[in-house]
Amino acid sequence: MTMKLGCSTWSYHRAFEGNAIDIFKFIDICADDLELDGVELLDLHLDKAGVDFLTLKNYIVRRGLSISCVSVSNNFGYRSEEKLKGEVEKVKRWIDITKTFGAPIIRVFAGWEGPAPWDEGFGTERAEKERVWPGMVRCMKECVEYGKECGIILALENHNHRGLVHTGEDAEKILKEVDSPWFGLNLDTAGYTEQEWNAVQSVDYAAFENTINRALQVHLKIVSPGQDRIDTVLDYDRIFNILVRNSYRGFLSLEYDWEEEFDGIPRTVSLIKNKL
Repeated sequence: MTMKLGCSTWSYHRAFEGNAIDIFKFIDICADDLELDGVELLDLHLDKAGVDFLTLKNYIVRRGLSISCVSVSNNFGYRSEEKLKGEVEKVKRWIDITKTFGAPIIRVFAGWEGPAPWDEGFGTERAEKERVWPGMVRCMKECVEYGKECGIILALENHNHRGLVHTGEDAEKILKEVDSPWFGLNLDTAGYTEQEWNAVQSVDYAAFENTINRALQVHLKIVSPGQDRIDTVLDYDRIFNILVRNSYRGFLSLEYDWEEEFDGIPRTVSLIKNKL
Protein backbone atom coordinates (compact mmCIF):
# COMPACT_ATOMS: atom_id res chain seq x y z
CA MET A 1 0.00 0.00 0.00
CA THR A 2 1.32 3.43 -0.98
CA MET A 3 0.13 6.79 0.26
CA LYS A 4 1.08 9.91 -1.67
CA LEU A 5 2.52 12.97 0.05
CA GLY A 6 1.66 16.52 -0.93
CA CYS A 7 1.62 19.99 0.54
CA SER A 8 -1.10 22.61 0.83
CA THR A 9 -0.29 26.20 -0.03
CA TRP A 10 -1.65 26.95 3.45
CA SER A 11 1.59 25.53 4.88
CA TYR A 12 3.34 28.62 3.53
CA HIS A 13 0.55 31.12 4.10
CA ARG A 14 2.79 33.41 6.17
CA ALA A 15 5.35 33.45 3.38
CA PHE A 16 2.63 34.20 0.82
CA GLU A 17 1.23 36.99 2.99
CA GLY A 18 4.70 38.49 3.45
CA ASN A 19 5.50 38.19 -0.28
CA ALA A 20 8.44 35.93 0.56
CA ILE A 21 7.29 33.46 -2.11
CA ASP A 22 4.87 33.33 -5.01
CA ILE A 23 2.91 30.38 -6.34
CA PHE A 24 5.69 29.33 -8.75
CA LYS A 25 8.29 29.39 -5.97
CA PHE A 26 5.96 27.24 -3.88
CA ILE A 27 5.79 24.69 -6.69
CA ASP A 28 9.58 24.69 -7.02
CA ILE A 29 10.00 24.10 -3.27
CA CYS A 30 7.58 21.16 -3.37
CA ALA A 31 9.31 19.63 -6.40
CA ASP A 32 12.98 20.31 -5.68
CA ASP A 33 13.44 20.79 -1.95
CA LEU A 34 10.69 18.59 -0.52
CA GLU A 35 10.48 16.07 -3.41
CA LEU A 36 6.74 15.61 -2.97
CA ASP A 37 4.14 13.85 -5.10
CA GLY A 38 1.65 16.68 -5.35
CA VAL A 39 0.26 20.01 -4.23
CA GLU A 40 -3.02 21.35 -2.88
CA LEU A 41 -3.98 24.81 -4.14
CA LEU A 42 -6.08 27.18 -2.00
CA ASP A 43 -8.40 29.72 -3.57
CA LEU A 44 -6.97 32.67 -1.64
CA HIS A 45 -3.45 31.94 -2.92
CA LEU A 46 -4.63 31.38 -6.50
CA ASP A 47 -6.67 34.59 -6.49
CA LYS A 48 -3.67 36.56 -5.25
CA ALA A 49 -1.29 34.88 -7.71
CA GLY A 50 -2.63 36.88 -10.63
CA VAL A 51 -1.58 34.23 -13.14
CA ASP A 52 -3.33 32.32 -15.88
CA PHE A 53 -4.50 29.03 -14.40
CA LEU A 54 -3.66 26.99 -17.50
CA THR A 55 -0.12 28.40 -17.43
CA LEU A 56 0.18 27.40 -13.79
CA LYS A 57 -1.24 23.93 -14.49
CA ASN A 58 1.33 23.45 -17.25
CA TYR A 59 4.12 24.49 -14.89
CA ILE A 60 2.98 22.10 -12.15
CA VAL A 61 2.75 19.17 -14.55
CA ARG A 62 6.17 19.94 -16.03
CA ARG A 63 7.63 19.95 -12.52
CA GLY A 64 6.37 16.37 -12.13
CA LEU A 65 3.71 17.11 -9.54
CA SER A 66 0.05 16.12 -9.32
CA ILE A 67 -2.66 18.54 -8.21
CA SER A 68 -4.32 16.56 -5.45
CA CYS A 69 -7.01 19.09 -4.71
CA VAL A 70 -8.22 22.65 -5.18
CA SER A 71 -9.63 24.17 -1.98
CA VAL A 72 -12.37 26.79 -1.76
CA SER A 73 -13.10 28.87 1.34
CA ASN A 74 -16.87 28.90 1.65
CA ASN A 75 -19.40 29.28 4.45
CA PHE A 76 -22.80 27.61 4.19
CA GLY A 77 -23.65 28.67 7.74
CA TYR A 78 -24.79 32.18 6.96
CA ARG A 79 -28.39 32.94 7.92
CA SER A 80 -28.94 35.23 4.95
CA GLU A 81 -30.39 33.48 1.89
CA GLU A 82 -28.68 36.08 -0.28
CA LYS A 83 -25.30 35.24 1.24
CA LEU A 84 -25.94 31.50 0.86
CA LYS A 85 -26.77 31.98 -2.81
CA GLY A 86 -23.50 33.84 -3.25
CA GLU A 87 -21.57 31.06 -1.49
CA VAL A 88 -23.11 28.42 -3.77
CA GLU A 89 -22.09 30.42 -6.83
CA LYS A 90 -18.60 30.79 -5.37
CA VAL A 91 -18.23 27.03 -4.92
CA LYS A 92 -19.56 26.38 -8.43
CA ARG A 93 -17.01 28.82 -9.85
CA TRP A 94 -14.23 26.97 -8.05
CA ILE A 95 -15.55 23.63 -9.25
CA ASP A 96 -15.07 24.99 -12.77
CA ILE A 97 -11.54 26.07 -11.86
CA THR A 98 -10.83 22.64 -10.34
CA LYS A 99 -11.87 21.11 -13.65
CA THR A 100 -9.49 23.47 -15.45
CA PHE A 101 -6.63 22.28 -13.25
CA GLY A 102 -7.58 18.65 -13.85
CA ALA A 103 -7.79 17.94 -10.12
CA PRO A 104 -10.18 15.17 -9.07
CA ILE A 105 -11.58 16.82 -5.94
CA ILE A 106 -12.42 20.19 -4.46
CA ARG A 107 -12.17 20.78 -0.71
CA VAL A 108 -15.19 22.58 0.75
CA PHE A 109 -16.32 23.66 4.21
CA ALA A 110 -19.74 23.12 5.75
CA GLY A 111 -19.51 26.51 7.40
CA TRP A 112 -19.77 28.22 10.73
CA GLU A 113 -22.62 29.36 12.96
CA GLY A 114 -22.32 32.95 11.82
CA PRO A 115 -19.24 34.66 10.35
CA ALA A 116 -16.43 32.50 8.96
CA PRO A 117 -12.89 32.80 10.39
CA TRP A 118 -11.98 35.23 7.58
CA ASP A 119 -14.99 37.48 8.29
CA GLU A 120 -15.04 40.46 10.61
CA GLY A 121 -16.79 39.50 13.81
CA PHE A 122 -15.90 35.80 13.73
CA GLY A 123 -16.78 34.23 17.05
CA THR A 124 -19.16 36.98 18.14
CA GLU A 125 -22.26 36.49 16.01
CA ARG A 126 -23.66 33.00 16.53
CA ALA A 127 -26.68 31.13 15.21
CA GLU A 128 -28.21 27.93 16.46
CA LYS A 129 -26.62 24.95 14.71
CA GLU A 130 -29.98 23.26 14.23
CA ARG A 131 -31.29 26.39 12.56
CA VAL A 132 -28.57 26.75 9.92
CA TRP A 133 -27.91 23.02 9.31
CA PRO A 134 -30.79 22.44 6.81
CA GLY A 135 -29.70 25.38 4.67
CA MET A 136 -26.11 24.15 4.74
CA VAL A 137 -27.17 20.68 3.57
CA ARG A 138 -29.33 22.18 0.82
CA CYS A 139 -26.39 24.25 -0.47
CA MET A 140 -24.07 21.26 -0.28
CA LYS A 141 -26.45 19.06 -2.27
CA GLU A 142 -26.73 21.68 -5.01
CA CYS A 143 -22.95 21.96 -5.27
CA VAL A 144 -22.49 18.18 -5.22
CA GLU A 145 -24.89 17.86 -8.15
CA TYR A 146 -22.96 20.54 -10.04
CA GLY A 147 -19.70 18.79 -9.21
CA LYS A 148 -21.13 15.56 -10.59
CA GLU A 149 -21.93 17.31 -13.88
CA CYS A 150 -18.31 18.50 -14.05
CA GLY A 151 -16.77 15.20 -12.92
CA ILE A 152 -15.47 16.74 -9.67
CA ILE A 153 -15.96 15.15 -6.24
CA LEU A 154 -16.57 17.42 -3.24
CA ALA A 155 -14.47 16.67 -0.15
CA LEU A 156 -15.83 18.22 3.03
CA GLU A 157 -13.27 19.19 5.67
CA ASN A 158 -14.07 18.47 9.30
CA HIS A 159 -13.16 21.72 10.99
CA ASN A 160 -12.96 22.71 14.63
CA HIS A 161 -13.05 26.34 15.80
CA ARG A 162 -16.86 26.28 15.94
CA GLY A 163 -17.28 24.62 12.54
CA LEU A 164 -20.66 23.09 11.74
CA VAL A 165 -18.92 19.76 11.08
CA HIS A 166 -16.29 19.26 13.76
CA THR A 167 -17.23 15.93 15.36
CA GLY A 168 -17.40 12.42 14.01
CA GLU A 169 -21.15 12.48 14.55
CA ASP A 170 -21.43 15.69 12.48
CA ALA A 171 -19.45 14.11 9.65
CA GLU A 172 -21.49 10.92 9.61
CA LYS A 173 -24.72 12.92 9.70
CA ILE A 174 -23.92 15.10 6.70
CA LEU A 175 -22.54 12.17 4.71
CA LYS A 176 -25.82 10.37 5.28
CA GLU A 177 -27.99 13.38 4.45
CA VAL A 178 -26.17 14.35 1.24
CA ASP A 179 -25.88 10.66 0.30
CA SER A 180 -23.88 10.85 -2.92
CA PRO A 181 -20.84 9.02 -4.33
CA TRP A 182 -19.72 12.49 -5.46
CA PHE A 183 -19.34 13.61 -1.84
CA GLY A 184 -16.77 12.53 0.75
CA LEU A 185 -14.38 13.87 3.35
CA ASN A 186 -11.19 15.85 3.40
CA LEU A 187 -10.24 14.34 6.73
CA ASP A 188 -8.25 16.77 8.87
CA THR A 189 -6.13 15.13 11.57
CA ALA A 190 -6.80 18.07 13.92
CA GLY A 191 -10.41 18.55 12.90
CA TYR A 192 -11.85 16.27 15.55
CA THR A 193 -10.31 18.21 18.42
CA GLU A 194 -11.53 20.50 21.14
CA GLN A 195 -9.29 23.51 20.90
CA GLU A 196 -8.93 27.23 20.66
CA TRP A 197 -6.48 27.63 17.79
CA ASN A 198 -3.24 25.96 18.94
CA ALA A 199 -4.42 25.11 22.47
CA VAL A 200 -5.65 21.55 21.90
CA GLN A 201 -7.65 20.10 24.78
CA SER A 202 -8.47 16.65 23.39
CA VAL A 203 -8.31 14.60 20.18
CA ASP A 204 -11.01 12.14 19.11
CA TYR A 205 -9.02 9.43 17.35
CA ALA A 206 -12.06 7.13 17.32
CA ALA A 207 -13.90 9.64 15.09
CA PHE A 208 -10.92 9.68 12.75
CA GLU A 209 -10.97 5.90 12.48
CA ASN A 210 -14.75 5.77 12.08
CA THR A 211 -14.73 8.14 9.09
CA ILE A 212 -11.42 7.36 7.36
CA ASN A 213 -13.21 5.07 4.91
CA ARG A 214 -14.94 8.13 3.42
CA ALA A 215 -11.74 10.17 3.10
CA LEU A 216 -10.80 11.43 -0.36
CA GLN A 217 -7.79 13.30 1.02
CA VAL A 218 -6.20 13.58 4.46
CA HIS A 219 -4.83 16.81 5.88
CA LEU A 220 -1.75 16.17 7.99
CA LYS A 221 -2.19 19.15 10.31
CA ILE A 222 0.87 20.23 12.27
CA VAL A 223 -0.32 21.83 15.48
CA SER A 224 2.99 21.88 17.37
CA PRO A 225 6.02 20.44 15.54
CA GLY A 226 8.81 18.63 17.37
CA GLN A 227 12.47 18.13 16.57
CA ASP A 228 12.18 14.35 16.43
CA ARG A 229 8.38 13.97 16.28
CA ILE A 230 5.98 15.01 13.54
CA ASP A 231 3.84 16.76 16.13
CA THR A 232 4.00 17.01 19.92
CA VAL A 233 0.22 17.19 20.35
CA LEU A 234 -1.19 14.88 17.69
CA ASP A 235 -0.11 11.24 18.01
CA TYR A 236 1.03 10.48 14.46
CA ASP A 237 2.11 6.93 15.33
CA ARG A 238 -1.52 6.29 16.17
CA ILE A 239 -2.79 8.19 13.13
CA PHE A 240 -0.56 6.30 10.69
CA ASN A 241 -1.62 3.01 12.25
CA ILE A 242 -5.22 3.97 11.51
CA LEU A 243 -4.35 4.90 7.93
CA VAL A 244 -2.52 1.62 7.31
CA ARG A 245 -5.10 -0.51 9.06
CA ASN A 246 -7.84 0.98 6.88
CA SER A 247 -5.80 0.68 3.65
CA TYR A 248 -5.87 4.41 2.89
CA ARG A 249 -4.17 4.99 -0.47
CA GLY A 250 -4.90 8.65 -1.18
CA PHE A 251 -3.00 11.89 -0.75
CA LEU A 252 -1.66 13.12 2.56
CA SER A 253 -1.62 16.88 2.21
CA LEU A 254 0.59 18.68 4.71
CA GLU A 255 -0.94 21.65 6.53
CA TYR A 256 1.91 23.12 8.52
CA ASP A 257 0.19 25.57 10.85
CA TRP A 258 3.26 26.90 12.59
CA GLU A 259 5.90 29.59 12.21
CA GLU A 260 9.40 29.17 10.71
CA GLU A 261 8.01 27.14 7.82
CA PHE A 262 11.22 27.25 5.77
CA ASP A 263 13.06 25.37 8.52
CA GLY A 264 10.21 23.36 9.98
CA ILE A 265 8.52 22.00 6.87
CA PRO A 266 11.56 20.16 5.42
CA ARG A 267 12.20 18.55 8.81
CA THR A 268 8.53 17.59 9.13
CA VAL A 269 8.41 16.16 5.61
CA SER A 270 11.46 14.03 6.37
CA LEU A 271 9.78 12.65 9.49
CA ILE A 272 6.59 11.91 7.56
CA LYS A 273 8.47 10.11 4.79
CA ASN A 274 9.97 7.82 7.42
CA LYS A 275 6.40 6.70 8.18
CA LEU A 276 5.45 5.95 4.58
